[in-house]
Amino acid sequence: MSSQARHALATQASRRLSRRALGRSLAVATLGASVWPRTAFSRSEAVKAVAIGDVQPLRLGSNENPYGPGPAALEALRASLGEANRYPFAFTSQLREALATFHDVGRDGVVVAPGSGEILRATTLAFTSSSHGLVTAAPTFEAPSRTAAEIGAPIQAVPVQRSGALDLIAMAARAERAGLVFVCNPNNPTGGISSAEAVAELVARVRRTAPDAVILVDEAYYEYVEDRSYATAIRLTRADPRVIVSRTFSKIHGMAGLRVGYAIAHPDTLSAVEQHLARNGLSNASAAASLASLGDQEHLARQRALNREARAFTRQACEGAGYRVLASEANFLMVDLGRDAATVQAMCREAGVAIARPFPPLRTHARISIGTMDEMRRAMEIMLPILADPASARYEGVAGTAEWQGEC
Repeated sequence: MSSQARHALATQASRRLSRRALGRSLAVATLGASVWPRTAFSRSEAVKAVAIGDVQPLRLGSNENPYGPGPAALEALRASLGEANRYPFAFTSQLREALATFHDVGRDGVVVAPGSGEILRATTLAFTSSSHGLVTAAPTFEAPSRTAAEIGAPIQAVPVQRSGALDLIAMAARAERAGLVFVCNPNNPTGGISSAEAVAELVARVRRTAPDAVILVDEAYYEYVEDRSYATAIRLTRADPRVIVSRTFSKIHGMAGLRVGYAIAHPDTLSAVEQHLARNGLSNASAAASLASLGDQEHLARQRALNREARAFTRQACEGAGYRVLASEANFLMVDLGRDAATVQAMCREAGVAIARPFPPLRTHARISIGTMDEMRRAMEIMLPILADPASARYEGVAGTAEWQGEC
């Protein structure tokens, strides 16, 4: 099915929902708009009230979309308030059907959850144990590793390549006794990608040594990628029932606070995952906004272009100052500062820029999320003088993370 056809079908599904469930709630939504002004549903004003000490920071540590949801999602969000008294069965079912249509898979080949982190956790619980461990990368997104550690499953973490890309051949070589192989693509926090050919080769190699192992491909940043060697692993799920792909509405869709993620795989594999997921975990608001955003591909294209521009500016500024920046196809950059990243993070935090926590073993690297162009200009104006000051290498402040930072 072509991308145009998927877009049309997803849009039709969104309209069906709007005509009924959302249509019934317009009067309530209008009343709500008079109580809560329209700005309450644009980029969160509450963020401006969050301060670290007396500094209101630029939030460049969690890979959030600084522009927030698109207009279609915001309208669906407002209208869904009129359904707040109803359980989310219908909304969640329609979202699941729309995702199946959009990705050209059967409805039973999709599960939704309150954030893709829940998908990763449930998958790890389903397929790892004390006798069947986890193969992952270092550094990469840590949700599977933390879950495996909680249940006592062995963890083999393979260092990323110098470019920041995953070493998939080395990961496949460690998979003989694995229950789960985790591939973050693009990789968080480095931003590097693994080509479609490389991921397919990983699957083939794992099948030769560990035929029952599950391969989980996290595509949280899929929509940002423009490298032509890259492709979704969803196509692999059609031929291999032990491949799972996870996606999220937290990144390019700009809905991190609404908590919506999903997985695509063979129904039997997803059945095992669902046993570890809370049922009916989405709200009407989150499901309605996600459904509308899925049909608004023009908004996603605009977000991709804005991210590309601000990312290029930030890369040029950092490289122009003499710092090595890893290749990234996501909404963040990993910059080698040549010094302890934790101390730089704390200094930037005091100056009003919240960047990400350190990601061992790359202790001299800082991950900088891409904000608006204005935010990135301001961030560079603050950060580069700090890095140029020799005193920064002797900083004696307290390194730490911003209060809101968790697994991002």
